[in-house]
Amino acid sequence: MKVVRVLDLRPRSTSCTDNPMVRFLNVVNRGEDEEVVVIANREDLPVGVLRMIASRNGYEVTEVR
Repeated sequence: MKVVRVLDLRPRSTSCTDNPMVRFLNVVNRGEDEEVVVIANREDLPVGVLRMIASRNGYEVTEVR
């Protein structure tokens, strides 16, 4: 059974480890999830950067809304 992880990066915090980019990198660098749905503000995680990081870690961006 395929497990889909939902990663909501919209809530903000003042902690460096809660930075949306850091949280995204932590998930994709582990590579444990087969599929990840990322919810983020474009200002925090630009689509081009998202695509580049995802592809370097074996993921593919299939839909952007």
